[in-house]
Amino acid sequence: MDLADVLDDLYGSAPTGFTAARDAFARQARAEGDRELAGRIGALRRPLVPAWAVNLLVRERGEDVERLLELGAAMREATASLAGAELRELRVRQHEVLEAVRVQVVRLAREAGVRLSPGAGERVVATLRAAMADAAAADAVRSGLLVRPLEPAGFGEVDLAGATASDAAPPRPPAASPRRPAVPRDELSARREVRAARDAERQRVETERRERERAELHEAVRAARTELDDARGESSSAAAELSSARRRYDDLVRRRDDLQARLDAVAAQLAPAAGALRAAERAAHAAQERVAAAERELERLRARLPD
Repeated sequence: MDLADVLDDLYGSAPTGFTAARDAFARQARAEGDRELAGRIGALRRPLVPAWAVNLLVRERGEDVERLLELGAAMREATASLAGAELRELRVRQHEVLEAVRVQVVRLAREAGVRLSPGAGERVVATLRAAMADAAAADAVRSGLLVRPLEPAGFGEVDLAGATASDAAPPRPPAASPRRPAVPRDELSARREVRAARDAERQRVETERRERERAELHEAVRAARTELDDARGESSSAAAELSSARRRYDDLVRRRDDLQARLDAVAAQLAPAAGALRAAERAAHAAQERVAAAERELERLRARLPD
């Protein structure tokens, strides 16, 4: 087993499976009798997501990264020679290239199954700025073995302590322990295979459990968003119906008050009208009585006239 191949495999894969893969390589190295290599592999650190994204960019878009680093070298030369106009032009190009790289790395991470947050994207750009500002930082980025993102410090030196997997500290020697009876090599190999199979099974079960939980969580989030959208739609519809009902109620109240006022005015005129009606009835009755009396008197007088 070669450490370079192990590093390329570990730091070229998604960070979610880093620990399980590292431990598997370490077990394999121990099974092959290389305890020093197993210790070095076991000391490797899982890359932070922004560092992994830069490693991914180096592997998938190496030419673009190299052009960016060459632009950084040109900017350092322009700064050293005090070429102001050239430096301004290079800064414009730097901004354009970094924006293009930001879009690329988000897409590449998504294709690898990792969602790169805006904050992680900013740290990717910051790492690339640091690599443009410092030649040693550029070499660290080129290695594709970043463990942590870099911080730009203007056009000066960048702190690279522990920044790449090649900086992993050598393993501490194992503590002395009482000697145990020697175990036959075939039995020892069988035990290692059993342990490896058991570890692999545990890892598989744990991975499946995490995947199920992640899928259930995503489904719950989708269901919650759907419920929220439905609730918002229902709330909006109910608010519109409430507003319409309130307007209709207020209109009916106004109409009722208007009719009540008119009814009160009619009621106030009803009593005088009733009195006038009774007086008119009495006058009409008296007039009819006079007509009847006059007709009787006329008939009586006509009867007295001579033939």
